[in-house]
Amino acid sequence: MIALAPQKAIAILPALAQSMTLRPYQARVKEEVYRTNDSLIDRILVVAPTGAGKTIIFCSLIADAVAKGQRVLIVVHRDVLIKQTHEKLRRFGIDCGFIKAGWAENRDALVQIASIQTLPRRHWWKEFKADIVILDEAHVTAWAAVVERMMDCIYPNSTYLGFTATPWRLSKKEGMGDRFNALVAAPMPHQLMDSGYLVKPSYYALPQADLKGVRTLAGDFAESDLSVACDRPELIKRAVDEWFRLAEGRQTLAFTVSISHSLHLCEAFQAAGISAAHVDGTTPIPVRNRIYEMLAAGEILVVTSCAALQEGFDVPSVSAVLLCRPTKSKALYFQQIGRGLRISPETGKTDCIVLDQAGNVRQFGFVEDLKQVSLEEGRDVSGVAPTKVCPKDEHDHLGHEGCGAILSTFEMRCRHCGYQFPVKEKLTPIQALERLLSNEDKERFNVYRALAKEAYERQISPGYAARKFKDQFGHWAPDDWGLGAVFGDSPTTDSIRAYLRFVQGVAQRKDKDVGWVNLWMRREFGKGWQQAIATVGGEA
Repeated sequence: MIALAPQKAIAILPALAQSMTLRPYQARVKEEVYRTNDSLIDRILVVAPTGAGKTIIFCSLIADAVAKGQRVLIVVHRDVLIKQTHEKLRRFGIDCGFIKAGWAENRDALVQIASIQTLPRRHWWKEFKADIVILDEAHVTAWAAVVERMMDCIYPNSTYLGFTATPWRLSKKEGMGDRFNALVAAPMPHQLMDSGYLVKPSYYALPQADLKGVRTLAGDFAESDLSVACDRPELIKRAVDEWFRLAEGRQTLAFTVSISHSLHLCEAFQAAGISAAHVDGTTPIPVRNRIYEMLAAGEILVVTSCAALQEGFDVPSVSAVLLCRPTKSKALYFQQIGRGLRISPETGKTDCIVLDQAGNVRQFGFVEDLKQVSLEEGRDVSGVAPTKVCPKDEHDHLGHEGCGAILSTFEMRCRHCGYQFPVKEKLTPIQALERLLSNEDKERFNVYRALAKEAYERQISPGYAARKFKDQFGHWAPDDWGLGAVFGDSPTTDSIRAYLRFVQGVAQRKDKDVGWVNLWMRREFGKGWQQAIATVGGEA
């Protein structure tokens, strides 16, 4: 085993590197990595939720190693991650070489950034003799054949540090414990939200999603079948309509089934007058980067994507995520929602809206429900057919009583008692998304609404409710939690006028502009409040 560099080695780094201050939890993760390595464990998986800054953590570890003269190989699996990692390392004052077409080689550099696709086609790196190997997005890179050979025979004595936000594999035969011997975990998403390091999501989903007839290939839904089920004009129109209803004006990422599905959704947004762009795995990196820059600048409002945004994308101002791709991958689900959870203080972002057209939230639950992760080994599932149980003492629509027999999941009628399993209703495009709240959020939701009502009754600033809530729970309440808090779901015109007079009075006392007035009116009544009343005092 090659020990990691001690933390005191950072003292000889350039001033630029010393200026990179880690968040308290990032420093604790780094210390835990050192303690684990000191226990003679040299294959360590580090789990940090999307937005927690895992790249900053491993760049800080690399800075320590470079100060000691150690050689580091960083393995990434997407081209965009090469640029992103390089930029972070430059902030630490570290030069590096590249093992990737189109990037300059520097075989003398102590740090090499390698593409997982390029490593098998080049061989000089085998003589690089890396002391430490960083496996970025380890849930993918650790399972590449070249990395498996690296661990077994090319660098068998090196220290391997895997980094991921999502430590899950689709195949039950493969577990992260098959590659790593210890796990170091950053705080979970709910802890980062309560500490103000991630924003709180607000979820909307279909009442029921039907994927009857969609096959499973390689552990996930078959793309060809999903395209037939999801890439339909009426469903695309519904997705756009629901975005206008619930997330209009927000910088948005939309995850789709296929390239054609993404293009069709992008075209639908454009036809509705919304600036939108499409990216996929074949989009050239410079074009992608320009689209991301335009999104960050507000020149584009919606980016639709097929397999291009799950990892490596970093535009913190994104505050809406549109899920149009059903999946069986828990990792993919967490990655997609995580794209919208980064904080963006400079833009005033306080929350993220998740619009789930695919049934993923109901399948995997809320991101905040993840309380811990574990290092599990894969298990042999060969020859084991999936089963279900005939519901004992339950009657079907024909009056047959279930018997408790074990059946194949594909059997819709019990061969023992005749019980007929119910068929799910067919998903129709007229379904509207409905709010989903976890049990914990139901309590917080009610607390915020009570505070909003209290602010109105006391005729004090509506911002009182927002600040009081954040002081109590550590994060801002999602904007839409205030809808109808004071006057309910069916306010009268007189109620809207009364609240407008209240907000305008507060604005006058506190020297707030009309944008502030519109913000609080929209939080109580939604975006259409201005059309619901006549002009009051020359403003509406």
